[in-house]
Amino acid sequence: MSKPQSLWSKADKFLTLTRKIIVNTFTAVVLIIITFSILGGIGSMFSSDEGVDKQDKILWFKPIGVVVDSAISGTPSFDSLLLGGGDVEQHELDDLLKVLNAASEDDSLSAIYINVSELSMVFSSAFEIANAVKNIKDNGKRVIAYAENYGNNAYLISSQADILMINEYGGVSAFGFSRKREFYKDLYENINLNYHIFVAGDFKSGPEPYTRNSMSEEDKLAWNEFANPLWLKMTTMMEDGRNLPKGTIQYYGDSLFELSMETPEPAQIALDLGLVDMVVTREDLRGWMYEEFPNKEENPNELPDSISIYDYLSTLELEEENDSTNLIAIVNIEGTIVTGEASFGVAGSDTVVKNIRNAIKDDSVKALVLRVNSPGGDVWASELITNALNEFKSSGRPIVTSMGDIAASGGVWVTTHSDEIWAKPETLTGSIGVYGIVPTLDGIYEWAGIQVDGTSSTKAGEWDERLPMPEYVTNSIQASIDNTYEKFVSKVAENRQMPYKEILSIAGGRIWSGEKALQLGLVDKIGGLNDAIESAANIADIEDFKTISYSKEMDPLDIFIAELLKNIDTKIDFNNQGQMLIKLFNTHYGFINPDKKINTAVYCFECEYLVTK
Repeated sequence: MSKPQSLWSKADKFLTLTRKIIVNTFTAVVLIIITFSILGGIGSMFSSDEGVDKQDKILWFKPIGVVVDSAISGTPSFDSLLLGGGDVEQHELDDLLKVLNAASEDDSLSAIYINVSELSMVFSSAFEIANAVKNIKDNGKRVIAYAENYGNNAYLISSQADILMINEYGGVSAFGFSRKREFYKDLYENINLNYHIFVAGDFKSGPEPYTRNSMSEEDKLAWNEFANPLWLKMTTMMEDGRNLPKGTIQYYGDSLFELSMETPEPAQIALDLGLVDMVVTREDLRGWMYEEFPNKEENPNELPDSISIYDYLSTLELEEENDSTNLIAIVNIEGTIVTGEASFGVAGSDTVVKNIRNAIKDDSVKALVLRVNSPGGDVWASELITNALNEFKSSGRPIVTSMGDIAASGGVWVTTHSDEIWAKPETLTGSIGVYGIVPTLDGIYEWAGIQVDGTSSTKAGEWDERLPMPEYVTNSIQASIDNTYEKFVSKVAENRQMPYKEILSIAGGRIWSGEKALQLGLVDKIGGLNDAIESAANIADIEDFKTISYSKEMDPLDIFIAELLKNIDTKIDFNNQGQMLIKLFNTHYGFINPDKKINTAVYCFECEYLVTK
């Protein structure tokens, strides 16, 4: 009887476990649905059908986070959670410009308050925002700027205001472009880790931390020829906005330490040089605001009646009803180009290709505008995107590229099927070059006394990264890098309808501004996204159209996890030394796949220094 009892016992346990799994799963789903329903109900209780009141209010323009072309949702990486960057507030440039441009003509607003000291962006976006602020002031509206510290971009924007204030313990840190990097050559030698670097392009500086202890002369030349004209343009706009003598900003940056010997307070130095109008505390700012713009409650302890960026955006008139059946698709490539799905700062080729495929399958799409804001990345991922774009173009429909802040290296590769390329004057582009990185462990194994030996069926399978790299492998990899570089230059030459040697002479990994790229023939015209859209309509020969943008399709579980992480404190509190240690052990670039023997990259390292406040 023992066997039947054992069998029935096992069956009972199995059925009990199955029942528990089914019941618990059903309960979890019901609880999630109920939770979201309750949250939705609470939200609806506090929402109002009445329009947002903006009469006699101050537009409170204080975005915190980072400026992007297109905001993207996704679950944060483990590294970003460790470093406290899991939840980055993204502000689309087009939304910010819409708000400022509308405010310049809105008589219902009493003033505009600007504080962009906590907003990270690339300088070309900063120029667009600064011009929008200047337009508000030129239209006779009051603009008040305040910050506790002004970096390059924040001061460029704020210098266009009527009144510029700084906190008494703050300072103006508009010191231009200081580009420093860490070099790991000696470190890797000390720990016996060998990095084999293969480069095609004299100015391709990305691998230099692995091969040098200092910045190369070629890298200095390329960077300075790009950065110096840009810095001159920035200081000119700052000085014009503040009515300062030419050279004031340069003098300030060069003399700050000497000036600090006599005047130890940076805010006072800024005031003495005319960089700001007032040095205040937060309480002073609130009091000044109350005198100039008293609130309805007549409470001096409260800030003036104001309207936020996105509340104001919601008041703007909707675009006129557009019944056009002609669509122009906008496909964004934003961030480092890698395989996989897109996320913040990552242009995942799977997502981009899926968006292009959606445009291919839709006969209503008459043209495609490729919006590129990328420093490049992985060759294979870039080629996957290019192949999808070629399929779209093969359908007889045009592709127009709009370069954003950055469209370099792989960001150029993906544009090589474009009928026309637009860039902003300050766009960083070029960096047409290729490199490969192959780490080997032979030095560590030798130090540790570990020997590697065995047999292989073929010569090709004989070597692995635990062994010293033989000459035939070195030569083979370099030949592959050179071949990829030749393909890259050929793609650009064919697209630009220029001789191969002419493109080769301006390639080599060298960076160029949008204005210089126009002179060299790397782009066709200077302008923004709207210019590119209008041009795409003209090329497609359509008079009426509307645009359609594609976004990443999120899995419901991803949405749930993202919301969960957003609403709980997931940041691990590391001190500065801890954060530096994490970054040190994560020094490889995001496109480097540790599972691949050879990582071939079309990536612009210089671009990493351009996102500032």
